[in-house]
Amino acid sequence: MNDTSSTLRRLLDQGLARHPEYGGGLANHLPMALHALQALGASSDRLRAFAAGHVRRLQRRSEVPDDGFEARHAAFDAAISRDGRDSMLRGALVELMPGVAAAAFHGLIRVAHAVQAEHDGELAMGLAYWAHQHEAMGSSPSGAADLPHAEWLAALQALRPTGAIDGRMIVRRMRRWSVEPGFAELAPRLRIDDATWQDLAAGAVALYAASGNFTVLHMVTASHALQVLMPWIDDRAAALRHFSVAAAAALKATDACPGTTPTARPWSEVVRHAIASDDEHVIKLVHAARELEQALRGDVCRRAATRAVNVAEVAA
Repeated sequence: MNDTSSTLRRLLDQGLARHPEYGGGLANHLPMALHALQALGASSDRLRAFAAGHVRRLQRRSEVPDDGFEARHAAFDAAISRDGRDSMLRGALVELMPGVAAAAFHGLIRVAHAVQAEHDGELAMGLAYWAHQHEAMGSSPSGAADLPHAEWLAALQALRPTGAIDGRMIVRRMRRWSVEPGFAELAPRLRIDDATWQDLAAGAVALYAASGNFTVLHMVTASHALQVLMPWIDDRAAALRHFSVAAAAALKATDACPGTTPTARPWSEVVRHAIASDDEHVIKLVHAARELEQALRGDVCRRAATRAVNVAEVAA
């Protein structure tokens, strides 16, 4: 185990004392961002500095009134110890994928980072958070999944809300769209085939590259997370159906206005900016985009990562 891997493990161990949410429902990104930083090549000093700066906003689990989360965490922690990581994860994902929209995909994303970090304690936390915030976008589909991706996307774009859909929390806007007339009938109709994940991921990456939209950013990192977890998912068609419905709700929950896609900067430059950033979303987006590039090909992933660091530079 190299030096940064050891540092990451110690910081993830320490991070288990922090609650998975803070600030009235915001997701704790510290463990996800730490893994992304380490994967991008950050030094141990950078990992420690990021953790020290970020942890100040988080709450200790012991300081938060328990609403049932602790029992879920204890159950997953015991299951990992008893059954092993792979067996437990394979079974858990069957139960969790119908609620993949949990906390605007953050349950899915946190679990994927924990798997990549090979940290069982963090995996138990991520699974418990996902289960605790389990969020199904509508009822189980009853009709045929018959629409090719392009037709499905066009039909989604044509849906209009019956009232205002706003608010800062992504998952609340997603939930609001899930009960809009026509959504429950249309969203599950995407035809699931060998190209489905790639179509959804490529669409999210391209839209983020052209818009820099914050909600779309989560669609990109969620697409990467699903790719990471696919080896533990036996029924991929069912998982993709659940994910596509959640992605449809997220897409409708955006206010993305596509513009000019930026010229791609070199990966070395983009990664350097991400490692130096204190913005956990920039770090995670760059990590996801770099890992998605091999599957999606072309330079759209590098353009999306460029958009992320460009947005961060403007904000600074």
